[in-house]
Amino acid sequence: MLLSLAGCSASFTYNNIGWLSTFWIDDYVDLDKQQSKTVKSLIKEMRDWHRKTQLPLYKKDLITLQEILSGTPSKKILVAHFQNTKQHWQILVEHISMPLIEVAKTLDSKQRAQFIAAISDKMNEEQQEFAEQTAKERSEERLKDQLATYADWLGKLSAEQTQLITVANSEFQSTFILWQRYKQTRLDALSTAFNSDKLDNDDFTRELGRIIKNRHAFMSEELIMHDQQNLARYAALLVDLRQTLSDKQIKHARKEFTQMVDEIDDLIND
Repeated sequence: MLLSLAGCSASFTYNNIGWLSTFWIDDYVDLDKQQSKTVKSLIKEMRDWHRKTQLPLYKKDLITLQEILSGTPSKKILVAHFQNTKQHWQILVEHISMPLIEVAKTLDSKQRAQFIAAISDKMNEEQQEFAEQTAKERSEERLKDQLATYADWLGKLSAEQTQLITVANSEFQSTFILWQRYKQTRLDALSTAFNSDKLDNDDFTRELGRIIKNRHAFMSEELIMHDQQNLARYAALLVDLRQTLSDKQIKHARKEFTQMVDEIDDLIND
């Protein structure tokens, strides 16, 4: 998400994530002074670790993707690459899980209730926004965003490319409702752990570890299936688009890749 921001914005956000995160945290729970100090220190430590160990991996993956797309990519190779890059999130979660659990142990009952309620409110807002649009309106909005994204990467799109993106968008399977169910199931598990008086310290640690790290345990088979199918559709679209690129568009895409790699280098070296 940071890399979706423009140059200096990404650098500013990343380097100041410690104090910027306090605004986000305040939306969910009111921490006391010691908790706030602990969280700020934790975020700084995680950022420094992330800068040193993870950003170089993101750069490597980005360069690999560029190399794949520079040749004659296959759907299978692209899907494998994207699935591999998803593991970076799991690495981050594994690294930060225990410190987060230790912070969670310091929350009193009022703070825990506030945290659960805030997440529930955010989910309700998302559901309300979703319900305010028809399926057709959501599809049209997504297509508009997709066309804009590909235009950013390739420059002016041809009629054939626009058609390929339009068809792929129509085949996309919406998973919003399934993701909301996943979120609710996970939130219910957290609420149960927070309110249980039967969990000792070790049991509480194990249960929060499961909730934080094992996201697939809360995902339905239907969600996993549609998620995989959408990824395959995305990879297939990239394969089809690659065959239509003009020399000018290839040059434009290379420039975009170079800019993103440079942004990662700036974040690594800041």
